[in-house]
Amino acid sequence: MLPAMPFLRPTDPPAKDLLKPPVFLGSLMLSGFAPILRGTSGTIVATIPAFFLLGRPFAEQMGLWVGFALAYSLLSLIVGTAVLRTYPAIKDPGWFVLDEGAGIFLTLALFQAASPLDICFAFLTFRLYDMCKPWPVRTFERFPRAWGILADDLAAGVMAALTCWGLRWVWQFL
Repeated sequence: MLPAMPFLRPTDPPAKDLLKPPVFLGSLMLSGFAPILRGTSGTIVATIPAFFLLGRPFAEQMGLWVGFALAYSLLSLIVGTAVLRTYPAIKDPGWFVLDEGAGIFLTLALFQAASPLDICFAFLTFRLYDMCKPWPVRTFERFPRAWGILADDLAAGVMAALTCWGLRWVWQFL
């Protein structure tokens, strides 16, 4: 049994549900219940394995980035569907951060991150797009059900990767 968690919000599941598989997985091992910056906390947890995957041959590393992006996406859809079925009053639970894992790994794959600095830069850029939700990222939230939870993060991942590539290109001339 978990102790009382004073930082739970009215739209969060009750404390007794936190260890149930859909909530535990959807919150990336409860990181989505951080008192502040829940999406950032979830993205940090999702990104940690990326640092351990560095240094592999390029094709293997890119395969891992893509594999993680696909796995997080699939899990986000499956778990997101279960969460929305269990808590139908909530359209996009703020504590659900599994989709951040899909977005950051899509960014890493498209950017072809090859160093710890690349991962940190991709992380910051992804979080910027995910938090600010500029056009067209925000439009993807309109997708129905779990697709809407996931799609805006994938769009943010694409935008972040394009930005990283652009800044990498500019950097080579400085």
